[in-house]
Amino acid sequence: MTTLKRHHAPGMPPEVYDQANASVAESELDADGFVAHYGFVEDDGGITVIEIWESKAQHDKWFEPTVRPLLPPNTPEPEFWEIRSSRTK
Repeated sequence: MTTLKRHHAPGMPPEVYDQANASVAESELDADGFVAHYGFVEDDGGITVIEIWESKAQHDKWFEPTVRPLLPPNTPEPEFWEIRSSRTK
């Protein structure tokens, strides 16, 4: 089932996100099940990432060895929802 992920890293400086994002972008584009990635700065100064994956299992297979080691300690766990419907233009 297609999955939406929301991952908020409170207090993460944009520069830290930019560096991590640049280092994993190519492997994410090649990852089985990857659909889309959006990253933005929150009002609290932290970073939130929204991603779409064909399944949570495909996300986890890529995320755990590729992104998890780059995250600051105490970064909250991502949240996941199954997508019921979607539309793009």
